[in-house]
Amino acid sequence: MCWRQVSKLQKTVLIVLSYLTVYLLISYALTPETQMMFIKEDLRVGNKFVYIFLLARLPESPVFSDADGAEVFKGCGNCFLTNNRGFLPINEYDAVLIHGDRNLLEDAYMDPAKHYLLETNNKCITSKFKICRRGLKITSFSSKECYGLCSLCKSLLKKRL
Repeated sequence: MCWRQVSKLQKTVLIVLSYLTVYLLISYALTPETQMMFIKEDLRVGNKFVYIFLLARLPESPVFSDADGAEVFKGCGNCFLTNNRGFLPINEYDAVLIHGDRNLLEDAYMDPAKHYLLETNNKCITSKFKICRRGLKITSFSSKECYGLCSLCKSLLKKRL
């Protein structure tokens, strides 16, 4: 009797609300518990790779993909090179390679601990270090030591361990 006195709109709203309530109760009862699984320490990648950022202000400088960054150090060790500014904050890289002239060493106003000067031609960088006619030279801002790509990778791996 009471149901007959309720308008059609009110009946529709009540039916929709009751269906929604039943649906939410059933879905809540059937959803599994959230499980959190953490990666085992020996499977983590973070401490196994040396991350190097390339700062080269060349208009034709290519973007290093993940595969390209690892390919540069193939056969040298677990090092990774990128010029992607969004990959990590700059202070979390193990080294920053700055492409330029030797006079940048004297004009450096930055913390020299992780900064290295990369001396090579532009063709070497645009080819993603595959075509380097002239040998490339990497010089530390702090110690003025000279490295090649592989020797820099090995040196940074030793520092990391």
